[in-house]
Amino acid sequence: MISEIKHARPDDNQGTSVRVIILGQEYPVHADADAEYIREIAAFLDDRLRTIYQAEPSRPLLKIAILTALNLSDELFTLRRENQELVERFERKVREFTDHLNRGLLE
Repeated sequence: MISEIKHARPDDNQGTSVRVIILGQEYPVHADADAEYIREIAAFLDDRLRTIYQAEPSRPLLKIAILTALNLSDELFTLRRENQELVERFERKVREFTDHLNRGLLE
């Protein structure tokens, strides 16, 4: 998880500090992840922001950021819901299989 955007400190031994560029702006990021992962996330976000910006370049950047955050939140919630449905289906199948095995052992 990215804990904050801040300037790297030489005495900070926890996590990784890396500079990323999002919409042409450089940001120092500190996170408990490796630098490549942080750059990958930043590139993903930059791509999403640019997609919305290119569709409506006259919108202020804050509105572009809010729309991007809403779109990403929608994707996250959809994936969480789909994941929960898969977990529930898997658990149901395991129960059915266990019940079937138990019935076979009792016969």
